[in-house]
Amino acid sequence: MITRPTNTSPHTDSQPPSAPPGAPPHPVWCHPTRCIADPASQAHGYRSGVGGEHRSVPVPLDLATALWLPVRDGTAWLSEACTPWECVVVLHVQVGDLELSLSTDYAAPVLDALSALLASAATAREVTR
Repeated sequence: MITRPTNTSPHTDSQPPSAPPGAPPHPVWCHPTRCIADPASQAHGYRSGVGGEHRSVPVPLDLATALWLPVRDGTAWLSEACTPWECVVVLHVQVGDLELSLSTDYAAPVLDALSALLASAATAREVTR
């Protein structure tokens, strides 16, 4: 049985007991109570729609100050399809009935750009005081 270091994963095992030998492990961010991946379903060849997906714990988003939104809270979580090959990890952000899904490869630079923009706003306040 393959195990993960205790400081990087909420799982005690990297594989569910039913996983076939050689099946890819669960991602570090995958949470056992939210995961619906079934690597065992792919043991005899890939079948679309059968494998499920790895899912993280949702992160609550407090949007109370966003007056233009119809709701005041949202959630964000990660997911990845369960296939015999490597798939992209997807960031999901849901606010009310609206869901934005974006590959983490593309989401990371967007979030970095937003962080830099917010940091420049904080710096501008300090300079003008």
